[in-house]
Amino acid sequence: MPSKEGSATSGWLLAIVGLLGAVLGAAITGGFNYLTHTGDIDAKMIELSVGILRAQPTPETVPLREWAIDVIDKRAQFKFNAAQRAALLKKELPFTPGAFGGWESGMRPPLSYEVPNIQSPPSR
Repeated sequence: MPSKEGSATSGWLLAIVGLLGAVLGAAITGGFNYLTHTGDIDAKMIELSVGILRAQPTPETVPLREWAIDVIDKRAQFKFNAAQRAALLKKELPFTPGAFGGWESGMRPPLSYEVPNIQSPPSR
């Protein structure tokens, strides 16, 4: 017959192991969640920065454009040289709508389409 002292010790040990397992499981899950979503945040920040650089530069937007260039430097791990930075500060980033093979965010398809006048082949 087991003693009461032995069962009390095993009960405490089981409680401590269960608590450590729960804490460790939560930490591992949180770590994976953080690592997974870090790339999402980087992509959104780069998208915001490119949007800023597409706008026409004005003297008031120079600090914002500098911030956007710095974000791309850090988040995209792409380093601009001095000439590239100067060009991005003075000129808007060239952009052709639909250049990436589809409707970009914020763009809408045309409201009407012109139907070409196609004549059927002559009947024989």
